[in-house]
Amino acid sequence: MDLDALRHGNFSKLGEAITDWEQMTKKLTDLQKDAETNLKPKADKAKWAGVNATVSREFITKTAAEFADAHTQADSITKILKDTRGELISYRTQLTDAIERGVKKNLTVMDTGNGTFTVTMNIHPDRAVKGTHVPEHTQQDVDNFRDEIQRILTKATESDSSAADVLRLLVDQAKHGFSDANYKDRDSAAKAVAAAEELAKILKKDPSEVTNTELASLNSTLATYKNDPLFAEKFATDLGPKRTMQFYSDLANDSQFYVNPRSREGLSDAQKERMKLIGGFEKQLGMTLATASHSDSDDMQKWKNSVITEGGTNFRATGQSPVYGFQVMSNLMRNGEYKTDFLHDYGDALIDYEKKHTSDEYGGLQRRTTREDVLPWDRSAQYERLHYGAGNDAGGDPMTGFMEALGHNADASTDFFNEGKNFDYLTEDREWPKDFTSSDAKTLAGYDSLGHALESATKGAPYDADPPQLHRDAETAAVAEKVVQRYGQDAEYKDDKQTGLSGAQLQAKQQGIGDSLGSIGAAYIDDINWAMDGNADKSLFAMDNGERSSVADRAHFNTGDLSVTKFLSTVGQDPDGYAQITTAQQAYTTSLVNEYPPSIQSDGDVDSTRAETAIRTGAELQGITDRSRAEEVRVGQEEADKKYNDAIDARAEQHKMIAGLATGGLFSMAPEPSTGYAATVVPIVGEGVEGVVGGMIEKNIDEYAESQHRDNSEQGHTETNKVYDKGYHASWQPGYSVLTDANKSDAWSTDQYQYLSQELRTAHQLGYTSGSQMQQNVGSLPTPDGN
Repeated sequence: MDLDALRHGNFSKLGEAITDWEQMTKKLTDLQKDAETNLKPKADKAKWAGVNATVSREFITKTAAEFADAHTQADSITKILKDTRGELISYRTQLTDAIERGVKKNLTVMDTGNGTFTVTMNIHPDRAVKGTHVPEHTQQDVDNFRDEIQRILTKATESDSSAADVLRLLVDQAKHGFSDANYKDRDSAAKAVAAAEELAKILKKDPSEVTNTELASLNSTLATYKNDPLFAEKFATDLGPKRTMQFYSDLANDSQFYVNPRSREGLSDAQKERMKLIGGFEKQLGMTLATASHSDSDDMQKWKNSVITEGGTNFRATGQSPVYGFQVMSNLMRNGEYKTDFLHDYGDALIDYEKKHTSDEYGGLQRRTTREDVLPWDRSAQYERLHYGAGNDAGGDPMTGFMEALGHNADASTDFFNEGKNFDYLTEDREWPKDFTSSDAKTLAGYDSLGHALESATKGAPYDADPPQLHRDAETAAVAEKVVQRYGQDAEYKDDKQTGLSGAQLQAKQQGIGDSLGSIGAAYIDDINWAMDGNADKSLFAMDNGERSSVADRAHFNTGDLSVTKFLSTVGQDPDGYAQITTAQQAYTTSLVNEYPPSIQSDGDVDSTRAETAIRTGAELQGITDRSRAEEVRVGQEEADKKYNDAIDARAEQHKMIAGLATGGLFSMAPEPSTGYAATVVPIVGEGVEGVVGGMIEKNIDEYAESQHRDNSEQGHTETNKVYDKGYHASWQPGYSVLTDANKSDAWSTDQYQYLSQELRTAHQLGYTSGSQMQQNVGSLPTPDGN
C-alpha cells in the first residue's frame, strides 16, 4: 500500500458500501426465514404430481437453501469489510500520529510510489526562515522513524491485500449461487488462508523426512481447518493434485514397515505410532479435500480435472509395484462429503479405466508373465497397503474408497446407480479383487463399502448419518427397486450349466453386504408390505406414503416375478440383515395397528379388517425370513445360532429414538457406539409418534428380541420346529399387544374380545403359513459357505 493512499485515504465510500451490505444482510435474513418457515414447508406438504413431484419440489428446496447461503455469504462479506475498514482507519491514525511525532524532530516522509517512501527533513536548516528554531535529530531517530512508518504500512498492506484475497476466494467459491463459507472477521479468514499456505509448503518436503512429531502436527492443523472452505481451497490449489497424490503415495509406502520374517521383535513402537499417524493423515487430508471440492473457482475446477486426468498415472518409482492416482485419491475419499459433480466424473473415469485395462505384466526381465481379465490393482496375496485400517482392506482397490465417498453423498450415489450400467457393473459384473493385508483376512471390505453406497442411494442420506435420516423420492426408490430385483433374482442356466448367480448366492459371495441389504429393506418396509399386498391402489399400505408427496415417489417392487419374496429370503440368510428387516417389520406393523386399531361399530359389530391385514402381512414376512433362516440352520447349526443371536442383540438392545415428520414418521434404532453398526431407520405410519406409539414399538421390539433367542445345537437336519415356533410367536407380538389392551378395556365385551381374538389370530396364522410356504416354493436355497 502506498503511503499517501493510507495517509489521505477517504474510507467514507467503503463505509457506505458496508452500510449497503448490512442492509442487504438484514433483508436476506428475512428472506431466509421466510424460505425456511414458509416456502419450503409448503413445498414439502404439497401434493405434487407428475414432473412437479421431482422438478418443482427440488427447485424450491434448492432455492430455499440458496437464500440461506446468500445470507451467510453477505454476512461474511459485511463482517470482513467492516473489520478491514476498522483496521485501515486505525493504521491511518497510527500513521498520522507517527508523522506528527516525526515533525517534532524535524522529520517527515515522502511517498515515492509502489509502496516505497523516503524519510527527509521537514525543514532544511539552510532554508529555514531566520529566527526559526529547527529541531534536531540523530541518525537513530531517523532509523526509528523509518521503521515505525514501515511497520504501519506493512500491517496496512497485509490487512488490505489479505482482505482482497479472502473476498476473492469467498466470491469464487460458487460460480452460480452463493457460498456457505462463514467468517466472523477478516482476521479469521486471513489466518485460515495463511495456515493453508504454510501447510502446503511443509507437504512439499520428502515424506520420509517428515518425523512423527511433524506428522502429528500436520494432522492437528488439518483437523482444525478441515471444514474451512478458504483454507481447504488454498491448501489444495497451492499443493496441487499431483503433489498431493505423490506425497500420500510416498508417505504410505509400506516398505518402511518391513520386518525380517526371522525377527522376533516385530514392529517398533515408533513404527506402530507412524501407522496410526498415517491413518489419521489419510482421514484429515481426505476431509479437507472434500471441503475444497465444493468450490467452483477456476483453480479448483482445474484441480478436480487434474485429479481425474492423473488417475492412471503411476506414482511409484521404477522397480516398485505401481500405485495409480485412482488408488491414492480413492483412499483419501473415504472420509468427508465430496461434491456431487466431481464424484460423478471421477466414478465414470474410474469405471472406464477399469474396463479398458484388464491385463497386466509382472515378474523380472527374464520371466515376464501376462495376466488377462484382471484389474490393474489386483495384487492378491502381495499384502501391500495404502490404507492403514482393517486387515481385509489394504487400500489397493480404488473402488472401495470411492464407494465410501458415495456412501457419504446421497445425491451422488443415487444418480450414479441410476446411470447407465453402473449398478450392474458394481453389483454383479465386476470381480472385486482380494485386497488384504494378511492371510488371516476372509471377507472383502469392498463389499461392505458397496453396501454403504447402496444405502446412501436408497435412503437419500449418508449411510452413517447421525442422527439417522431418511429422504426417499422417486430416484431413491428406483435404486431400491434395482436392489430388490438384483438380490431377489434367480440363478441363470444355459444347457444345464449355471451362468449367473442367484440373489442369495450373490449375497453369500459378497460377504459384508448383508447388513446393508437389511437396512435398505427396513427403510422400504412400507413399500415391501405394499408389494406383498399386490401394489393395489386401495391397499392398506397405499394409504400413507410416509414423508413422500405421492404414490409416484414410492418403490413399485415387481410382484409378478416374486422378487420381493426372494429378496426377503436372501436377507433372511444373513444374521444382520434378518435382524434389521424383522425388527423393522415389528415397528411398522405396530404403527399400523395403532393407526388403524380394531373398533366397535354402533351396531356392536367389530371392525378389525385393517388390523388383520397389517398383522397378516407382517406375519407373512416373518414366515418367509424364518423359513430361510431355518434352512440356513440345517447346514449351519451352532455357529449360525451364535451369529444370529449376537445380531439380534446388537439390533434390539440399543438406544431408541423417535423422530416425527410432517407426514408419516420415522422410528430410528440408534445403536451403542460399541456395536459398530449404523442406525436402522424404519418408516412408520401416523403423526406425532413420540408418545404412546414409540413406547409400544420399543416394548414390542424388546419382547421380540427376547423371544427370538434360539438354540438349535441339539437339532438334527429336520428338527427346526423351534425356529418356526420362536418366529411365529415373535411375529404375533403386535397382535398380542392389541388384544392385551382390549382385554384391559371396559369398552370391549367378552364376545367382542373373543371375536377379535379369533380374527387376529387367524390373520396371523394365515400370513405366517403363507410366508413359510412361499419361501419353500420360490425362496433361495441356503448358502452358508458362500457357494
